[in-house]
Amino acid sequence: MKAKAVKSAEIGFLGYGRMAQAISQGLDRSGLVPYRRQAAFDVLSGKLDELAAERGFATAKNAKNLFDLTSTVILAVKPHQVEGALKEIAGAAKNSLIISIAAGVSLAALAAPLPPTVGLVRVIPNLPALVGQGMTLICAPKSAKEVHLEQAEKIFKAVGSVVVLDEKLFNEGTAVSGSGPAYFFLVMEAMIRGAVRLGLTWDMARELVLQTALGSAQAALANPQMSLAELRDQVTSPGGTTAEGLFELEDGAVVSLFFRALEAAAEKGRSLG
Repeated sequence: MKAKAVKSAEIGFLGYGRMAQAISQGLDRSGLVPYRRQAAFDVLSGKLDELAAERGFATAKNAKNLFDLTSTVILAVKPHQVEGALKEIAGAAKNSLIISIAAGVSLAALAAPLPPTVGLVRVIPNLPALVGQGMTLICAPKSAKEVHLEQAEKIFKAVGSVVVLDEKLFNEGTAVSGSGPAYFFLVMEAMIRGAVRLGLTWDMARELVLQTALGSAQAALANPQMSLAELRDQVTSPGGTTAEGLFELEDGAVVSLFFRALEAAAEKGRSLG
């Protein structure tokens, strides 16, 4: 009887771009899966070899070979490359777990080229995962093994927080957490420019705005028993400066603009899917 091959890595990355690198780094930083127990394959072999030498993870000869090294693979190729990659690895994947971070590629589309013995989990991480403060959405087929969902949650908690969400709400969730960082960056940029217009230097304005944004988010997280409106009231004195600024924002319909932005992003996600 042939001996079962021993896998040398706990997690592999099929595609090792910026987001895969962030997840890989988060797993190492948390101690959950150090670099020495990771493996990767990327068509840009030169850059991959450079990072492998720096970080100390194993590299696969090709996409199929990755499954000789590990039975858990994070699919991190670009969305338009997913179908081709899955067809290439279908025979090698067999009883493995594939966790896809490809935006807009549904569980049904992921499953189509693969044998039914392959475990599937779909996740949508966001940009703050780069600094270990990500917000990741996770879903799996109804037939998925509980252990697979738990494994995916454990992996992505290494780079931030995780929410399990029904796939039918993924476009809406992505409009908030996936696109949300861009909206916050825009608001912060606008406040910095406004502060400079008032006479502050760029460096001072940037420090004031970014620390205020960070502190505000942390205050909200630390006080879950309080609504955001209650926290806002603590800053807003009757007839004061904050009340005057809020009036201008509300007069400019800023709230309805955010409603429309989220609706537009969710609708775009549905059309791409």
